[in-house]
Amino acid sequence: MIDFSFDPARRRLQARYRGFWSVENAKTALSQLRAALDDAAVGGQPFTLLDDFRGWPTQVPEVVEINKQFATICQGYPITRNAMILPSALLRMQVARTVEALASCRAFRTLEEADLWLSEVEPRA
Repeated sequence: MIDFSFDPARRRLQARYRGFWSVENAKTALSQLRAALDDAAVGGQPFTLLDDFRGWPTQVPEVVEINKQFATICQGYPITRNAMILPSALLRMQVARTVEALASCRAFRTLEEADLWLSEVEPRA
């Protein structure tokens, strides 16, 4: 569904989305996101966020509606940049509607592009 990993040296939280979600999955993912963001933000230190949607197909409208809360949740954390890997044009359109309010968020087609953009503001390891 969604897997998180945090690199403390780079101060990067990575989220890997996978599979087709039910409404229940989407609600569970909100709780998982909050917990991962809380862990990354310990001490109030800023961090970057990499959302990897390469394993996540387009979702039903009910799930998209729930996922709009992701942007609201993220606004409460010291995220300096949020890169999203969205290889599918249809998925880019669907996700773009959920993150309109996030100025620090950009969509990329590849991991390499997203990584380069995030590394501009991350600590040097």
